This record gives sequence, C-alpha cells and structure tokens, in this order.
Amino acid sequence: MKVKLFIIFIILNLSVSLVRAQDEVGISVRLDRDTIGLDEQAVLEVVLSGTDQNLPAPQLPTLPMFEVYSQGRSSNISIVNGQINSSISYRYMLLPSKSGVFPIDNISVVYKNKRYKGEPVELTVLDRGVATSPQLEDSAVDTGGKSRDYFLQAVVDKKNPYVGEQVTLTLKFYIAVRYYGQPELQEPSTTGFWTEVLGNSTPYFQKLNNRQYKVIERKYALFPTQTGELTVGQAIITTSVASQTRRRRDPFGLDLDDFFGRGEEVTIRSNPVSLNVKPLPTEGRPADFTGTIGNFGIVATPDKTSVEVNQPVTVTIKINGTGNIKSVAEPIIPDLSDFRIYKASSNEKTAILGEEMGGTKIYEEVFIPRKPGSLEIPSLGFNFFDPKSSRYRTLKTKPITINVRQAEGYAVSPDVPYGQSGVVIGKDATDIRFIKTDIGELTPQGRLVILTPLYLFVNGLFVAVFAGLLVWRLRREKLSGDIGYARSRQASKMAHKRLARARSLVRVDKAGKFYAEISLALLAYIADKLNISPHGLTSDRVVELLQEKKADESLVRDTVNLLRQCDFARFAPASVKQADIDRALEEARQIMVKMEGVRFV
Repeated sequence: MKVKLFIIFIILNLSVSLVRAQDEVGISVRLDRDTIGLDEQAVLEVVLSGTDQNLPAPQLPTLPMFEVYSQGRSSNISIVNGQINSSISYRYMLLPSKSGVFPIDNISVVYKNKRYKGEPVELTVLDRGVATSPQLEDSAVDTGGKSRDYFLQAVVDKKNPYVGEQVTLTLKFYIAVRYYGQPELQEPSTTGFWTEVLGNSTPYFQKLNNRQYKVIERKYALFPTQTGELTVGQAIITTSVASQTRRRRDPFGLDLDDFFGRGEEVTIRSNPVSLNVKPLPTEGRPADFTGTIGNFGIVATPDKTSVEVNQPVTVTIKINGTGNIKSVAEPIIPDLSDFRIYKASSNEKTAILGEEMGGTKIYEEVFIPRKPGSLEIPSLGFNFFDPKSSRYRTLKTKPITINVRQAEGYAVSPDVPYGQSGVVIGKDATDIRFIKTDIGELTPQGRLVILTPLYLFVNGLFVAVFAGLLVWRLRREKLSGDIGYARSRQASKMAHKRLARARSLVRVDKAGKFYAEISLALLAYIADKLNISPHGLTSDRVVELLQEKKADESLVRDTVNLLRQCDFARFAPASVKQADIDRALEEARQIMVKMEGVRFV
C-alpha cells in the first residue's frame, strides 16, 4: 500500500512539474546596436516565447532619457511533435535626449500571476553620431552646396574579397521630405556574382549636416564567381515626393498636394561600386581541394550500426556554417573494399546569420557491407578555404564502426564476396536459375504479322482515310485563303448553274432574261477563271483575253458572235424566234465544253 501511495505521489509531482514547464514563458531582450550617436536611434526588441498564443504585452521600465515609439509586433507559431510553441516580437524605437551610458533593465511580463524578467541591456549614447562620415555628409550635398532632399547610396563591406567570399552590399535610401506610397526599387545588376537578398532593415533616422533623414536599408549577399575587376551596377528608386516648387493651396491656406497625397515623381540612382576580386592562394592548398569557401563544421551519423551482410547503412553527413551553402562540395569518400557505396540524396537549407549567409547542407550516402565482421567506415575528409583567416582548413569526421552479421542460408556465389564451407547449391533450389549454355535455333519461326494481307489492309485503310482527310483539309484551306484559286475551281460549276437557269427560260416571251443569263454565264466563267470582275467586260476585251490564253480562233469567233447575238436580242426581243433561242442555248453549251480545254492559269 505504501509503495502504491509513493508511486502516485511521484506521478502527481511529475504532472505538476510538466504543467509548470508548459506554463514557462521565455523573455529575451536585445538591441540592434549598443552604441549610437545623440542624433541617431536604436531599436529595442523584446521576444516572448511559450506554449500560449495569447501572452500579454511586456512591461517597459521608465526611460526618461529616451523618446520611445512602438514599431509594432510580429508573431511566429511552430508545431513540433504535436507541441505548439509561439513567439511574439515587440519592437521599440529609442531616440536619446542626452549622451551617456544607460542600462535598460526590469523589462518583464506577468503571466498567470507570475512575473518573468528579461536580461538587462546597456546602450551607450555619444555626443556625435558614430555612423556619420565626411564622405556621407558630402553625399548629402549637391554640386551647388545645397542639402539634398533625397539620395541613394550603395556601399560594400569589403572592396578586395577572395573569389567565392561573401560581400555584403547595402543600399541606403536617404530621404528628408515627405514621400507618397511605396518606393519602387529596380535591383542593381550583379553580373559576375551569385546573389542572395538578405532583406530590408527597419527604417531609422540619421542627422546629416543638421538635417534629419529617414534611412531605408536593403542588404544583399554577393559571392563573386570570377576574379578581376567586377562592378555592381546602379540601383534605381522611383517614388513621389512633396514638390518644393509647385505647391497648390486652397483659399484657407491648406496644402492641397499634401492633403490629396499627390507629389512629384522622381528617380534616384545609386553609384556603381567596383571590386577587385582576388584568386585563392596556392600556398597550402590541398591536392583534393573542391572549391568550398566559408567557415563550416561537419558531422557524420549512421542510421544503424548493426546489420546483416548486403543490408544498407545510411550515413547522414551534415555540413553547416557560414558561406554560400549552395556551393558546398560533397565530402571526400575513399574507395572501400569492404563496402559498396551509393549516393542517396542531398539537400540544403539556407539561413541568414546576422548579415552573413549560411545554413546546412546534408548528404546521404549508402554503405552496403560485403562481408561479415566488424567493419569500419573511416574518417571522411572535408576541406574548405576560410577567407577570414586566409588559409585552407581540413576537417574529418569520426570513424564509424559497423557490426556486420552473416545472414542465415547464404550460399557460395560469384556475386557474394565470401563463402561458407560445406554449403553447395542443390538441385532443389528454386530461387536461382543457371545460365543456359545451348541457345537453340536462331532462325525466324513462322510468318511475320506485318506481311499478312489482313494486317496490310486494316492498317492501309487508316492510312488512306488519313491521307484523304489531309488532302480535303488542305484543299479547304486553300479555297478559303486563295480567292483566285477558289473562283477558278468554282467557275465551271457556276456556269452550268446559269445555263440550267437559262434552260428554264427557253420561251419567246422571256427572251430578254434568257439571253441575259446566257451572256452572264459566258462572261462570269471567263472572269472567274482569270480572277477579274465580269462587270464591264466587252466583246473586244473578251477577244483579247482569250487570245492571250492562246484559245482556238474558232472558239474566240463563236464566243464573240454569241455574245453579240445576246446583246442584240436583249435590246430587240420582239424579233427573236423560238428556233433562235434553242440554237443559242446549244451554242452556249458547246462553247462551255470547249472553254474547259483552255489553260487559263
């Protein structure tokens, strides 16, 4: 009974401890810089972390030497193994009113009747701004000695880097007047560099030549990929600023441009930046140097250390540090007689560490042991050039010992590099097939299917249908796209339609309409064949056209005579007899038949 009570007591204590651990709140305090000038400002960041997503806001102490402005908050939630963790970041801008060294302490948060306190920080305020340089003050003045309203500056942290070494490029947009909307940035050209954007910094204020500027920064990580003189091109910012020359005011003295958020659009360009990129030194370079540049660490971890023969062991090789993580080379793996080695996968995860690019790159290698026993994967070498110390470094992982067991039932085989005495392949083996020594008859057997009549007919039918559809489609496209071709193809059909219509008018009382239809049939046929208008064609013009096409003289004469007969009959229908109409219809039919032999094309 006492034992049971003791166990219950232990469980209750553990539960209470677990609840308390879950209720714990973390609070961290940091400054973006620990030293500023009297005309500058610092950003204070307070980060609260815990399992509750509704943590109260932190309580700041009284800071009489600073003007404090809140810059908002941001939150982040992560779920790991079902456990929810949240963090809330509060940012405050501190504007000093006097110089000195000022501790900032007693930043706390009260959660569930318990106070959590952050670590103290210290901010030093100097009489003058530490970031202001004579060159920067000169940039804030134009050629006429007048203070600029805005300017864009591009600076790098080093002008003479090694190839592959990170260069941090900072764009600083200084503006001392009101601007409207979000400035639009055209990124600088970085030919010859591998470029990664580090992001934008929180805007701050800086006094230059007794004028207050708002400063917006954007940072880039540049990795030069070649040696020699390289240039970072101009960045361009376009924005609308309050016009200093054209100000519209209403009768009450209000500034209408400011009231309606209008302004003058301006374009600001940065200065190009030149760098002289050095090659890597040859002194101390390893013979197997792979070109990795930065500062890294390496560790190799197997997924298991005890396996059977021919069973895989996956070794995860993790490389992390600062530098261009995407260009990190694979570690050197020697040839091992005891293992077969295969590359499984690789991936990387980039991270921004302060103002440096870095992250983690992971390689997975599969080692398959060939024989039983205690086998060792030796240390894996990894070398890189450290630009900060200007020297090559070589790291090695710890050796990995694998206990390899012999699988039961293994038989002697040329594919298995070890044998077991007394074991042979019997005739009852069903999972092994011996190599066939007699290949048998190699001549073709039977008739090929593609040569049978049925196969040729069935497949030929589809080919014929496809060819017919293709021809029909091409003809339709040509008829719709070529008007002359279409008229020429349809000329005979249209002429026969008109002759059929004339045949229905073979009567003396409709002689005028009959001869008009006969005349139109002849003229329209010739016009369609030549792709010209039938209107205005005369007998003389018909003679010229037919002679140009080398038509027979008798055909030309008969055609002209019939056309003139049609003209006479249309204007004097009273003198026309039935025999004349029947004869004209037959002559028209014969002329049309002869016309089919003329080459109009």
